[in-house]
Amino acid sequence: MEKRLIRSAFPFFDDLSIQAILKDIEQTLRSGVMTDGPNAADFEKKFAQYCGVKHAVSVNSGTAALEISLRYFRLKGKEVIVPTNTFVATPNSVIFAGGTPVFADIKEDTLCIDVEDVKNKLSPKTAGIIVVHIAGLPCPQMDELSELCEDNDLFLLEDAAHAHGAMLDGKMAGTLGDAGCFSFYPTKVMTSGEGGMIITDNDSLADEARCMRTHGQNASRQMIILGHNWRLNEVAAIIGKHQLERLEEFISKRNVVAKSYEQQLKNVNGLSLFPKTPNIRHSYYKYPVRLNEEIDLAKVAVALKEKYGIETGSIYYPPCHLHPFYMNNFGTKAGDLPVSESVLKSTLCLPMHPGLTEEDTTYISQALAGCLQNEIRFTGKYPN
Repeated sequence: MEKRLIRSAFPFFDDLSIQAILKDIEQTLRSGVMTDGPNAADFEKKFAQYCGVKHAVSVNSGTAALEISLRYFRLKGKEVIVPTNTFVATPNSVIFAGGTPVFADIKEDTLCIDVEDVKNKLSPKTAGIIVVHIAGLPCPQMDELSELCEDNDLFLLEDAAHAHGAMLDGKMAGTLGDAGCFSFYPTKVMTSGEGGMIITDNDSLADEARCMRTHGQNASRQMIILGHNWRLNEVAAIIGKHQLERLEEFISKRNVVAKSYEQQLKNVNGLSLFPKTPNIRHSYYKYPVRLNEEIDLAKVAVALKEKYGIETGSIYYPPCHLHPFYMNNFGTKAGDLPVSESVLKSTLCLPMHPGLTEEDTTYISQALAGCLQNEIRFTGKYPN
């Protein structure tokens, strides 16, 4: 096979989208209104309508969305349970909001937080739980998490940075807890370049979020709480609006790519696929596969990149509790969360974005199968 570059993630803009975005940006530049303008307000309105919620509050990153939402719950002296399988922004936001993150293990078949381990981590200091809809899969245990939070008077916050348009039982990700937090980073299912959104039906949370994103000032420009400059600028809002118009198309194309991978990889030696759940619409931010234990994932990833030009990724290794900061400051260590440590080190994420063709997925699947066969031969071990 002839080597060619295939990016692991790539924002999707066709010529028509680019022309429409540039036209709106030109109008904004001529208006002189670069922030606190009509495009951000319109983006919020349309995102709220898409998700079916009362409020959508735009901010300048998914991290800001998390921290603002967490600050609303007044975390000083309190703990928040977080899955270790997430980007470090999730637990970091707990710290910035004044709380202490407590890491929980994950389910082997979903890579999402394990409710049973959450129960083990509850303490008198627990204020809430953050669930991460990893790779675009809404956590299948949301009902159990909601019941647990209700029984223990805890908040439930959704980190939906991977899950734009994903659904569980026909309900949008981000609408299943007290608030949902989205990221519009360039690799995400939809992007605004940089940006984020908080969605909620909680009037008080939404009002405080709008205040907090503007240095804690209310509509009369009086500072009533401590806030920051977390506003989404007008250019980012324009890009986000146009991406939102195509979101259903993006999700459909990502599911086509996922189905192609599934068909081509289901009988490949050396890996296993994560099971699908019929009551879920997956947004496929990433497409993870699990390699057999005898396979050296790092060697496979290097071979895919150097020999075939294929970029790959992980979700997330090392897990948060094994990052030096958390080990040094919170005493976390290897062995604390055995499922995460075992599963994540063997999980490889294949390229996933709407621009991939069936020819691309065939090339990737054949390249991966070849790399795995080489590793199996090298180790002398064969899959069951």
